[in-house]
Amino acid sequence: MPQYTRPPDTRMPLESMSLLRHLPSPRGANLFCPHGPEVKKDIDILRARVSRATTAFLGDSDPLQIGLDEFIEIVRYLRGAFPEITRLTCYARASTLWKAKEPGIRRLAEAGLNRVHIGLESGDPGILKFHCKGQTPEIVAATGQWLRGAGIEVSFYVLLGMGGRDHWKPHIDNTVRIIENVDPEFVRIRRIWLYGGEGSERSPECPLWEDIRSGVFIPQTAEGTVLELRRLIDKLKDVDTFVTCDHANNYVSVHGRVPHDRIAMLEVIDRFLSLPEADRQAHYEAVGSGI
Repeated sequence: MPQYTRPPDTRMPLESMSLLRHLPSPRGANLFCPHGPEVKKDIDILRARVSRATTAFLGDSDPLQIGLDEFIEIVRYLRGAFPEITRLTCYARASTLWKAKEPGIRRLAEAGLNRVHIGLESGDPGILKFHCKGQTPEIVAATGQWLRGAGIEVSFYVLLGMGGRDHWKPHIDNTVRIIENVDPEFVRIRRIWLYGGEGSERSPECPLWEDIRSGVFIPQTAEGTVLELRRLIDKLKDVDTFVTCDHANNYVSVHGRVPHDRIAMLEVIDRFLSLPEADRQAHYEAVGSGI
C-alpha cells in the first residue's frame, strides 16, 4: 500500500511564512492530499497549535479543481478559524478560473480569497499551444480582469525561454500585451527548466528534450533569457505593476515597480551585460538551472 509522504513546500518565496494547507486532489491520485472533509480537521489542529496567523496559502498547483463550492466552504472555514488573517492566497490555473466565470470569481472574493498566483508563462498563442498549456491569451486576460474587478490581487508568472531561441521576441512582446491588458499587482519572473537530458541521472526527463533532439525546439541561451528580461521590462509601460525576479534560477535579479523603477532596473541589466563575456559565462555556469 502506498505510504503517505509529506508534500513538498509549494509556496513561492513571498508565502514562506504563511500557513500552508494542501487541498485534496479531485483526481484521487495525489497521495499528498487527504480527502476534502479532512481539511477542516487540519484547520482545527492548526488553530490549536498556532496562536496567530496573518497570512495563509492554500497549496497545490490548482486547488480550485476540487470544485468552486467546496473551495469556498474551506476558505470561509479558514477565515472563521483565523479571523486575523489579512491575506489568503492560492495558486490557480487560468483555465480553471475560466470555468468559474466572473460570478464565481466574485464569490471567491466574497468568501475571503484576496490573492491568486497564475502561470501566464507566455502571452503568445502559438507558444502556449506548442507547450500544451491548455489556455489561450484571451482566457488569461479575461480571468485576470475578472479577478481584479472582484478585488482579488493577481500575481502572474512569466517563464523566460518559453519561445526558445527562434521565437523569443514574440514570446516577450505578446506577454507584455497580456500584462498591460490586465495590469496585475505582481509579475514574477522564472526561467524555463529543462530537467534531465543527455548525461543527466534525473528520470523522467523534460518532455521538451524530444523536440530538442528533433530540432523542433531550440533552447534559449543563458544570455538570451537576460535579453528577454530586458525586453520585457523595457516594453512594459501602461501598467502599475511590481516586477520581481524572486527565484534563484534567474541569472539577473531585478525588482521594482514599473514604470516608476524601469530605468533603474534596466541599468542593472545593462551593467551585467557590459561585463566581459568570460565573466558573464562564469556567472551563468555558477547559477546553473533548477527549480
